[in-house]
Amino acid sequence: MKTVLIVDDQNSVLLTLQAILKKEGFTVVSCTNSLDAFENIQRERFDVVITDAVMPMGTSGFSLISTIRSQPSPNTKVPILMLTGKRDPADVEKAISVGANDYMIKPIDPDVLMQKINKLFTQAGPQEEFVHASVQKPATIPNKLTIASTSEIGLKFTSDVGFIPGQIYKISSDFFNLFEKSAVSVRVNTSEVKNDYYEITANYIGLSEKELSHIRTWIRNKLIQDKK
Repeated sequence: MKTVLIVDDQNSVLLTLQAILKKEGFTVVSCTNSLDAFENIQRERFDVVITDAVMPMGTSGFSLISTIRSQPSPNTKVPILMLTGKRDPADVEKAISVGANDYMIKPIDPDVLMQKINKLFTQAGPQEEFVHASVQKPATIPNKLTIASTSEIGLKFTSDVGFIPGQIYKISSDFFNLFEKSAVSVRVNTSEVKNDYYEITANYIGLSEKELSHIRTWIRNKLIQDKK
């Protein structure tokens, strides 16, 4: 399941976008200003960002896009669609120059929106694959589960119960002690029924670069060890 970050100070626009995207099977995270949006950008990986051009609190969609492109985060290369209420070529040129991949004129047409999003996915190419290392460690959420593997962006785990895609859960496990954590927050991507259990994939949320580096180091050492 793909996750979309939408940023707009108008609640009516957010509700419209949420309705369209959720109907198409996307997980949606919403923000009303660019400051909150960038906090999400730093802690969670998104498949696409949709932002309005004009925002409150002295910021704009242009500055948000520029910051996303220039600051280290999991989303430096994320596809970005800018919304604008103006048919001003200067605004369009400015959006593209700061790093937007495409733009859309309000009001929002659902068919046009999905055409543009699908085009962004096509242009971006296959999503980067992150290697998983086997873990096989118990954990709680508070339901008991088993962490099957981890990559630098998320987990795969099994459980006797299913989890809701798009929801955020906090997982506790001794496994995370390796990364100087007792628990981590994750957003569920998929929850699939297998024979007598559920297999769940989820992305890490809120880990610092230091903590992510611990995960990368552990994965690299684990893969070397498994090859021996």
